[in-house]
Amino acid sequence: MLQQLFYNLIDNSVKHGGHVSQIGIYYKTEKNALKLIYEDNGVGVSKAEKEKIFEKGYGKGTDYGLYLIKKMCELYDWTIKETGKPGKRAQFTITIPKMNERGKENYKFN
Repeated sequence: MLQQLFYNLIDNSVKHGGHVSQIGIYYKTEKNALKLIYEDNGVGVSKAEKEKIFEKGYGKGTDYGLYLIKKMCELYDWTIKETGKPGKRAQFTITIPKMNERGKENYKFN
């Protein structure tokens, strides 16, 4: 499902980002979580819309892309937030807890 998640993020950038010419994906590690960060250099998301964009049916077109991304994340007990700067870029931060509900690691770096 990770492939579909990134497809939907890229599709969203192309459709709603305005002048997007760059997309980046990187991660940051924290003590108890991994932050997976997706960003583009488009127009960004206004402060008023940061939470609304994940609602079913919100926005233009079919508008299930970000709603489905949020639901995909919830299946894995991940969270997603829009953390970009309005007018400068859209940025989505997916937080992946180190341990799942069964006490097993969600990810491992070798």
